[in-house]
Amino acid sequence: MPLFEVRLTARLRAVQRWRAAIGWASLLMFMLAKRFLIPAAVLVPLACSSEASDGAGVGGDTGDEALIVPEDLTILALPGGNGVLNVIALTLRKGPTNTELYAALRNDGDTPACSAALSVELYNKAQQSLASGINGLLTQHFYRVTDGSDAIAACVGPGDVTMTSVTDLPSDIVIEDVGYVVYRCPYFALDVVPIDGLTASEVKAVTGGAGTVYTGTLFNGLDVAVSDPSVTVFSVNRVGRPLGVAIATGAVQIPPGGSWAFETNTVDMPGADQAAYPAGAMAKQ
Repeated sequence: MPLFEVRLTARLRAVQRWRAAIGWASLLMFMLAKRFLIPAAVLVPLACSSEASDGAGVGGDTGDEALIVPEDLTILALPGGNGVLNVIALTLRKGPTNTELYAALRNDGDTPACSAALSVELYNKAQQSLASGINGLLTQHFYRVTDGSDAIAACVGPGDVTMTSVTDLPSDIVIEDVGYVVYRCPYFALDVVPIDGLTASEVKAVTGGAGTVYTGTLFNGLDVAVSDPSVTVFSVNRVGRPLGVAIATGAVQIPPGGSWAFETNTVDMPGADQAAYPAGAMAKQ
């Protein structure tokens, strides 16, 4: 094991114990309360592995072909991770007010990862911690739990690409000083079957005087009504690296088989394409 990973393992053990004490399950359930709720009595979250680990960044290309920016950034999974999610692209940049991180991950396993999240910690090139953050991973597919509860879960299925943003990192971080991004992906391993869910279609980038927004239609394929719908749209480069994010939210209720025309706020960094992730809360019966 490289010397940095040995040091990192020892340094993060205390962090892992603290996070275990507060409970990943409680944290994730709170974060995803405005999406699809799943039972609290679930399996222990797993950790994720990484294609971009082993002490080496995967940058090297520039512009629209870059998978990691800055290109000399090293991406490491938290040592001991054994899950199914791999970081495949990442952007670390200065935003309008804070330092922002955007990541794309892929499920390279054969089981769904439900209610997943991405936790990151940034280190400088001298291996000193600079900041940390967490956010939920978004999905385009939905599942029904087979434990008799009939609950609906948002899961990253095998082969699916998921994205997230951490946009509240400290503004005083010097991007050039960041040498390592260490990450962990807690999620629930549930017995689920795929179902029709929410679909964002006809998503288009529309550029006007105020900037670029995204428009489209969210369709409710569930057998229950959905309230407070939202669509999160990431602008991406030609190889799928997320560059920025825009969100549309609605104070409406969409019945089964119904739809909602949405328009996001502006994205500050448009890309060559976009990836859209729908969400919503099951309306109270």
